[in-house]
Amino acid sequence: MKNYFKILALLITTIFLFIGIACQQQQPSEMGHMDSDEQYLDAVPLIYHMSFMQRYATKLYFSGMAENWELADIYAHEIEELSETIIDGNHMDDGIDVSGLLESMLPPQIELIEEAIDAQDRQRFESNYQTMIQTCNQCHQAANYGAVKITVPTSNPFAQDFSLPEKE
Repeated sequence: MKNYFKILALLITTIFLFIGIACQQQQPSEMGHMDSDEQYLDAVPLIYHMSFMQRYATKLYFSGMAENWELADIYAHEIEELSETIIDGNHMDDGIDVSGLLESMLPPQIELIEEAIDAQDRQRFESNYQTMIQTCNQCHQAANYGAVKITVPTSNPFAQDFSLPEKE
């Protein structure tokens, strides 16, 4: 029940954040000219990217634990792409280079998870996933956001089946 409330709170926060972003009235001169989706993503607040990173990390976990390596690979790549967006966004918070911290800490962990996925090694995947979660929390501590503590999921909060597709 505790996880249900955490997930509900995260969902509500994400919805309000999205509504706030969507409702902001900015004049074209304030926004500049958005040439691409990348420029738009760089303008999105860091917490928005992080909430999706957590979502994909949870889906990655359930995919890997179900040994659905194709699906796990999809979510690992989504995390990798979000990481690159955050890194390229040069996010600073109270003088702390959040993008630099993330760049030094997360990509090596994603690489280890991708190696476990490629090897289709569930035990190695689980170990590397746990290390990635510890690394996320170390990064939060270093960025003065130690209150944000990520855990390894214990139940599936999604209306999604992560098991291998049945062969026809």
